[in-house]
Amino acid sequence: MSSDLVLGIDVGGTAIKAAAVTRTGTMREKRVVPTPGGGPKAIAACVAGIARDIQAKAGRAFAVGVGWPTPVDPQRGVVLFDNKLGSAGVNVAALIRRATGLPACIENDANAAALAEYLYGAGRGAGSLVLLTLGTGVGGGIVLGGEVWHGRDGAAGEIGHIKVRPGGQRCLFCRRRGCLEAYAGAQAILRRYRAAGRKAEGMKDIVSAARRKERPAVRVVSEMAEMLGMAVADLANILNPEIVVIGGGVARAGNILFRPIRAAMAREALPNVSKGLRVVPAKLGNDAGLLGAAGCAWKRFGTSASSPTSTTGNRRLRTASSN
Repeated sequence: MSSDLVLGIDVGGTAIKAAAVTRTGTMREKRVVPTPGGGPKAIAACVAGIARDIQAKAGRAFAVGVGWPTPVDPQRGVVLFDNKLGSAGVNVAALIRRATGLPACIENDANAAALAEYLYGAGRGAGSLVLLTLGTGVGGGIVLGGEVWHGRDGAAGEIGHIKVRPGGQRCLFCRRRGCLEAYAGAQAILRRYRAAGRKAEGMKDIVSAARRKERPAVRVVSEMAEMLGMAVADLANILNPEIVVIGGGVARAGNILFRPIRAAMAREALPNVSKGLRVVPAKLGNDAGLLGAAGCAWKRFGTSASSPTSTTGNRRLRTASSN
């Protein structure tokens, strides 16, 4: 293989991030452009233009990996469910392959971020990792033995819907009660903080207020950390990972968040499981999605990585070119 680059593409609801990426995770010629309307065909055409521009400056890439903001079947390259981009049932990997002329694979964006932290970020050198992403809701991804765990049909990693308080707050996404997302998702936290008569534009405002020891802010941040610690304990008891990584803007809150998370995890997890388990902030920030997408391409198509018939979880992989 003459090229030492793949393209990592992170497709979001409002923006597409892209770069040429080396095997070690070095990015070249990063681009950020608005996500076009018009559905997956328009997005594929946009990606093709970005790919041409990046390669004209960084050099030829031999494959492309795409992170997609919905559940996907990475084996077939098909989107399973989509209420954002109108791509449900579409073979996005095949669209990208035809548009760019490069072998292509697709991965859910949270799974891609987990792989990125495992390969290049906070989990580098670990054998197993769980990522929790704290945003509007709570997402996640699981990497076991160097492979993203997809589960039976690609739906693994819905960490936000672990029950932390049966009969508790209603989850704004699934409408069930007591989900982690109802206590640790930014939308739910802002709603509870504002219900106390306080104003905040985002989680940064609440974290700043908690640092000033404002009581409503301290209360919601403490509750958030407690519920995260309980969820981490459940994940630790079930998966026994080496490291749990917490990402998203609020993860930059530091000890005001991580100290109580670790304390709750140590209290709730089995002693032999919690001992030595690292709970740390993510390192890659907004680049995690595109780096993870690139990592998927390296693993799928790289000469010394997995071949097109490697296993991932309990499933067999096929390249998009076989579709």
